[in-house]
Amino acid sequence: MKKVISILCLIMFCFSLTACDNSETNENKQTSQHEAPRSNSTQQTDNVAASKTLTMIDLIITVGNKAFSAKLYDNQTMQALVKQFPLTVDMSELNGNEKYYYLSKTLPTASEQPGKIHAGDIMLYGDGCLVVFYETFSSSYNYTRLGYIEDAVSFVQVVGDGNIKVTFDLAKHEKTQGGQRK
Repeated sequence: MKKVISILCLIMFCFSLTACDNSETNENKQTSQHEAPRSNSTQQTDNVAASKTLTMIDLIITVGNKAFSAKLYDNQTMQALVKQFPLTVDMSELNGNEKYYYLSKTLPTASEQPGKIHAGDIMLYGDGCLVVFYETFSSSYNYTRLGYIEDAVSFVQVVGDGNIKVTFDLAKHEKTQGGQRK
């Protein structure tokens, strides 16, 4: 009887080691993906992986005369936000790493603590503060992820350190004769 109990304990111990090992490996993969600064090629690879699992909405963000392509996650928050587009706002500077604007209407949220925020991330703070980040840094604040600017490097060069006027609008896709998007 003691032998059977010992064998069962040994088997359970082996399974628990395997489970810990897999979760630790996955945690390390997630940590390394989120903590590494995004280069354009890394961001594009991440974006391709994300677009296979999530539906994305194309957005154009205009600062001055410079337009930037962005991808938005198709979620409840974004569906409520795009109803306000086109949206031209004066975004204020905060902390040398973000531009923000308080929306006139609150939005549904799915906030989380991202840990690492990347230049080009578009998020919602609370239920009504639209934030666009232009620096990569760690944060303990909670945000609802909205999307990201595809060319964050160029965006960083344009935003400067003061308040800016920004227009958010859905990307217009040209139609061909067959009705397909170009």
